[in-house]
Amino acid sequence: MKKSILFFLTCLFALSCASSDSKDAGSNEPGLVDKLIEKANSEEGQKAIQMGKEKLQDPATQEKIKGMMSKDKKKKDPTAIPGQ
Repeated sequence: MKKSILFFLTCLFALSCASSDSKDAGSNEPGLVDKLIEKANSEEGQKAIQMGKEKLQDPATQEKIKGMMSKDKKKKDPTAIPGQ
């Protein structure tokens, strides 16, 4: 289950970075983004995406994510008072 969520998040990250993709003009080899899109469109990729979506609907998972996000915000906030 963790692998499918990690795969799903990796696909999202790769697709968000697709605009900065720089390929050689003469290269016939598919790029990383193309490979990820191909994998995401495959039957295995669709199953992983669906399982990731279902996992994200789980209240326990949502609480974990909220906890991680709040910890991350506290680390980035320069006005945050330590110990709170």
